[in-house]
Amino acid sequence: MLPERSELLSFLSELGVDTRFVSVTPGEVLINNLRFSRFSRRREELFRERFPDVDVVRSKVFQKICSRASRVLSSNLRPRSEVRIDAEGEMATVLHIILEPYTRKYGIGIGEGDVRVLPGTLDHSIAAAVEDMLSGERIGYHLRSTPLRIYPLSGVPAEWIEAWRGTRIEVTGNPLVKEFLEFFDGNIPQFRDKMKRSLEYLGELAEAGGGPQSPY
Repeated sequence: MLPERSELLSFLSELGVDTRFVSVTPGEVLINNLRFSRFSRRREELFRERFPDVDVVRSKVFQKICSRASRVLSSNLRPRSEVRIDAEGEMATVLHIILEPYTRKYGIGIGEGDVRVLPGTLDHSIAAAVEDMLSGERIGYHLRSTPLRIYPLSGVPAEWIEAWRGTRIEVTGNPLVKEFLEFFDGNIPQFRDKMKRSLEYLGELAEAGGGPQSPY
């Protein structure tokens, strides 16, 4: 039987690990920020001696995901908020793991609440903007976060999540949009980040009017 989350957190604290920078589930401890967590190899050895059936995940891609997500969360997530994850399946699991440390860092509650946390990634944002362009609509930033509507993954490429979770994320069902994204990938270095900055600027211009709402 796997140990309770509270038991894992208590022992990690005893070891000197800063649990605000790790995600803790019954079967895994995932390091969000190696330096800030202070989860050294020696501490990992001691942890494994106590809990041999619990994996310690030192994934660099997961740490990159958490770093980008933290920029959105620190700007929009209020301390002691009650949040609900508005996603299903694998993306609900991803968001829960990323948000879990914020129950300690910000004292949030994950369950039911007025704050919606949504699963759209950087690729979803770009795909939605390309679809606007192809349909002749005004190009907008569809994944703009607010204190009540947060997209932690809006700066995270879908491929990072795919690499971490070993899963496939469907970004768009529109074959023409897919062709455009493949073209940009092959011809414009770092086009996602560059386009995101442009979309954020458009979002700021549209903020007074609310801007377009995301389908994700």
